[in-house]
Amino acid sequence: MTKFEKILLTVFFVELFIGGGGRLIDFGVLSIRQVLFLLLIVTFMFRIVKNKAFLNKEMNTFIRMNPITLGIYILILWFFVSVIIGYLNGHALSVIVTDFFRVSFFAVYFPLAYYISDERFSKNRIITLLKYSALIVALFTITVSVLGKTVFSSSFDNFYYFMNWLMNDDLYFRPSASVFYKSHLFVLIGLILSLNAVLDKKYTKVDIANIIFCSISILWSETRGFLLAFVLSVFMIILLDAKVLTDPIKGLAKKGAYLLKSRYFLKKFIILVLVASSVPLLYNNMTLDRFESEVVEEQPGDEIAEDGEKGNSGGRKNTETEVNDVSVNTRLEFIIDSKDIILASPANLVVGTGYGTEIAGRVTGLEMSFLDILVEQGLIGLAVWAFLFLIVFYNYYKAYKRGAKLSILEISLLSAFMGLLLLTNINPFINNPIGISFFIILLVLSQNKKDSWSKEIK
Repeated sequence: MTKFEKILLTVFFVELFIGGGGRLIDFGVLSIRQVLFLLLIVTFMFRIVKNKAFLNKEMNTFIRMNPITLGIYILILWFFVSVIIGYLNGHALSVIVTDFFRVSFFAVYFPLAYYISDERFSKNRIITLLKYSALIVALFTITVSVLGKTVFSSSFDNFYYFMNWLMNDDLYFRPSASVFYKSHLFVLIGLILSLNAVLDKKYTKVDIANIIFCSISILWSETRGFLLAFVLSVFMIILLDAKVLTDPIKGLAKKGAYLLKSRYFLKKFIILVLVASSVPLLYNNMTLDRFESEVVEEQPGDEIAEDGEKGNSGGRKNTETEVNDVSVNTRLEFIIDSKDIILASPANLVVGTGYGTEIAGRVTGLEMSFLDILVEQGLIGLAVWAFLFLIVFYNYYKAYKRGAKLSILEISLLSAFMGLLLLTNINPFINNPIGISFFIILLVLSQNKKDSWSKEIK
């Protein structure tokens, strides 16, 4: 692996982790993320040609046939089918192209399947980049929020326009002046990885910093989906820890007794449950901060009595508070309209209506990824996505059953991935380069784990 390849991969991952929607820097019609994507694929293909590795499956991952490779080939093929269906259904060509380019990021799996390895670009190096990137994004978003709430509170509009000009319209300000940034996904993942590392006493200074600043950044983003994903990830950590600890023990009662005697497990369990139990309160506060509205109602008694005297109430007013949760209402509209679309004909349900489909007045950026996939790519497309999701867990399961141990980091990654699968039903991540990148990293790492343990057995 050359120095250029190492630098390219480092820049590629850092941009993914901190670059938000990938539009911070533009080169004409291409964004920095698209340039890095193309450069990585071209560099990898040049390596194959230079080494004449056309039939070398160790290097040429395009011909390394395993379930993941086959699944990705089928998925990419189905992307083209969705383009054709969308075009035949008369959808806007510009929207079809946008939808296709967004998911075409899956092609980066092939170079990453070669480069990500202990001998070349290691897992630990990627995780280190992710943790530091999460800290940078957390500090940046906290700073922007603090400035918006304090220094620029009186001239917030000017601050708002300046920051969005600077960040190429990639920041989303809440009514409270807090800010959401698409790279908040990696702030959440960094928080999960660092929290588990600290609880297992295998941490660095950046892990401590992440627990503090990533938590603040997530809370100030006022993104309720992050809280739900975090809770699921926490319980996934507990379940995987319990399984790893008790697998050598036979009998459910003995497993339970062992866990109750394990100071390590009980301490970690209590801390994680306490952390998770605070989420409902935080969720409620986020809802009130974003959607609260006041309704003023006059109570009876303000009218003039028959004798010309005022009623006893003196015209008092009672103030009620109602929550107009626009976010939930919008998603309900998406669900209802999607149901109407996919049930309009069997073809819509099976193969989808193609890219560029309008759902409840929106043609792009649907907040519910799996619903978006089902409508545009049908049951066939959704099944291929689900197959690849399951492969991640299956590969780790096969390696584990063959005697491989699940490390603290691997438990954290699987838990964060489970949280992502929940989160993408609320905030769209898995079918754009931000979520796809983490998904691909997990696919490669899971396959490497399975392959390396298979070689050890042989």
